[in-house]
Amino acid sequence: MIKFKAAVVQLDLKGGDIEGNLKNAASMIGTASKNRADLVCLPEYLPTGHVGERLEELAETIPGSSTRIMGKVAEEHGLYIVFSMAEKVGEKVYNTAVLIGPEGDIIGTHRKMHRFLDERDVVAPGDGYTVVQTDLGKFGLMVCYDTVFPELSRNLALLGAEALLVPSNWPNPFEPQWNLATSARAFDNQLWVIAANRVGAGENYTYFGGSRIVDPTGKPVVICGDEEEMALGTVDPAVTDKFKKVIDFLDDRREDYTL
Repeated sequence: MIKFKAAVVQLDLKGGDIEGNLKNAASMIGTASKNRADLVCLPEYLPTGHVGERLEELAETIPGSSTRIMGKVAEEHGLYIVFSMAEKVGEKVYNTAVLIGPEGDIIGTHRKMHRFLDERDVVAPGDGYTVVQTDLGKFGLMVCYDTVFPELSRNLALLGAEALLVPSNWPNPFEPQWNLATSARAFDNQLWVIAANRVGAGENYTYFGGSRIVDPTGKPVVICGDEEEMALGTVDPAVTDKFKKVIDFLDDRREDYTL
């Protein structure tokens, strides 16, 4: 991994307003680009917001309209973009994280494995792990509630991930758990966590924001407030290297006690 600038963007997503949400995202990405961001992490369900059963009618294929729009934005600014969206595959809907490269192409996807509460009524569970090699480093993809489950992040780390990208719609009243989960997954695996949450109110939940960039010691280097915001942080592999020279958790792991 090289040293780079990451931006977390939190938005008040308007339910079902795909054009408006993507336009708002593009504006924020433009601001991040002017501040020399190399990568931008955006919230979960970026095009539509979390709209319950309406996800079935609003879901899109990947590639599709929303990924083409975001691909053009990524290419225009020459940076990486990650977000999640409702993906239509036959009769199924998945909550899928999409990583787009600076040339506008889709370079990685991850279907959310762990569905949160009412998602189970609409969204099918994903499976498998996604680690993507880029010129910035190796990124592991997760979505929101996936962060609660340490075995997923551990497997991504074992596959070589140096940072986790986490588009989220983490609702009230669970801000302490958001802070704990994102810091714990960074510390557990001695890697960076870049996690964007949304703000505002959806159909069933309200959202507190609090988007974060967390270093491998579990210390947040960026913490956002509760309004729409773009915040920048520096992801520095020297922090990882310094920590691992003292102690390396993966080296000390007892594989004989792994189920």
